[in-house]
Amino acid sequence: MQLPKHLKIGLGTFGAGLFGILFGWVLFPTILKSQLKKEMALSKKTDVRAMWEKIPFALDFKVYIFNYTNYEEVQKGALPIVKEIGPYHFDEWKEKVEVEEHDEDDTITYKKRDYFYFRPDLSGPGLTGEETVVIPHLLMLGIATIVNRDKPAMMNMLGKAFNGIFDEPKHIFLKAKALDLLFGGVIINCQRTEFAPKAVCTALKKEAANGIVFEPNNQYRLSLFGTRNGSIDPHVVTVRRGVKNVMDVGKVIAVDGKTEQNVWKDQCDDYVGTDGTVFPPFLTEKDNLESFSSDLCRSFKPWYQKKTSYRGIKTNRYVANIGDFANEPDKQCFCDTPETCPPKGFMDLTKCLKAPMFASLPHFLDCDPEQQKQVKGLNPDVNEHGIEIDFEPISGTPMVARQRVQFNMILMQADKLELVKDLPNTMAPLFWIEEGLALNKTFVKMLKNQLFLPKRIVGVVRWLLVAVGLAGVVGSAVFHFRGNITNFALAPNSATVTKINPENNQPKDISVIGESQNPPKVDM
Repeated sequence: MQLPKHLKIGLGTFGAGLFGILFGWVLFPTILKSQLKKEMALSKKTDVRAMWEKIPFALDFKVYIFNYTNYEEVQKGALPIVKEIGPYHFDEWKEKVEVEEHDEDDTITYKKRDYFYFRPDLSGPGLTGEETVVIPHLLMLGIATIVNRDKPAMMNMLGKAFNGIFDEPKHIFLKAKALDLLFGGVIINCQRTEFAPKAVCTALKKEAANGIVFEPNNQYRLSLFGTRNGSIDPHVVTVRRGVKNVMDVGKVIAVDGKTEQNVWKDQCDDYVGTDGTVFPPFLTEKDNLESFSSDLCRSFKPWYQKKTSYRGIKTNRYVANIGDFANEPDKQCFCDTPETCPPKGFMDLTKCLKAPMFASLPHFLDCDPEQQKQVKGLNPDVNEHGIEIDFEPISGTPMVARQRVQFNMILMQADKLELVKDLPNTMAPLFWIEEGLALNKTFVKMLKNQLFLPKRIVGVVRWLLVAVGLAGVVGSAVFHFRGNITNFALAPNSATVTKINPENNQPKDISVIGESQNPPKVDM
């Protein structure tokens, strides 16, 4: 039996609508998800792997230095007055070297290397790097703090060592050009033969103190980031490739072959989260983002804040902070005891950096208010000093990121060392950094073309097919049952008709304007 043409059209359009539903709402999302799983894994065949190994654009690396405008008064016990100088803007190029894959456990190992290039054109107005800044002397104050804590009986000898190495300093502050402090290095003269200076210099070299380059003739060069520029980080990091399970992509599972740190205690020594350069796809508002920071020896767990957008792409914003260790049970393992935890918003990095420094958010944002009162010149602003990352949730791509951290030291007071005996014993800000990312137009366009354009096309086509299917089915049904519809409309009982008959026996008065059939009689 051959179907009428209109029924064939109806069945065809119905099939088109059904295909639109199945493909648009079932098949395409499944295909997209499957394809993303392959593309987001760190296998050699993916673009993500190439970008993960060597980020094809520079990150923004900004440094802000706190210049102590009243350092002579601080030396006598006054509260610090600081003035922020910056930003000093650097292009930061990141790459991973000595990359090795391990198919048997779906992991990959690597070492890191960073390059920094100064950009005076993007730095603060008029900043050239030649400006002289004054901050607490990182080396002198750091050594004094550690010796006073561990071997207080040696404080007198330390004074003699400082007199020899630093030529009888009058204060505990360092004056240096900004670029020398950051990368070039400040010379520490260790060409001393006296016992005390030689003992200190030998200890520094033996411990391979952070931030010091050891040059010939016992000349040491101290800087904040000089040792990182162009050098390969010796630590071997092991992460998941995500080939077997894309949700594990980038997760740190070991450093130098050890599956946990030996810095803190309990769960604080665990490696939790990714290495910070790649994240799993299919993020939802309920998902916890986690990344491990090797610089701070800890994991961070940003939480969802709100919906945002970047260059026309919908994103989710996540924010983070340092924490309040004394009042957060899961973070108390960063302290020796809950009672010895630092104030809210601070993290003691002594065990991590081998230097008595504290991390916080810039300008003491979200820190104990009492600490903010101890320094004049700070202006915390959540928009300028908070940690925030905007993720595209489907691919897990960070579109915009602002990772900010400030480094501080305590202006320790100790009677046995002349240089520190009158210090105010307050938390002193040194500098803060912002590592920023903002995908440029090229990569945004690539993301739109590879992910959102197909989604948009499929979205339009599926609704078009559904509309065609619905219209075709309705039209065919109407055409097929048109006879029944007509009969129903014209049936005798389909409407009520009232017949009106004129009443012939009633007299009628007909008036025509301007005429009269029976003019009235007028008596004269």
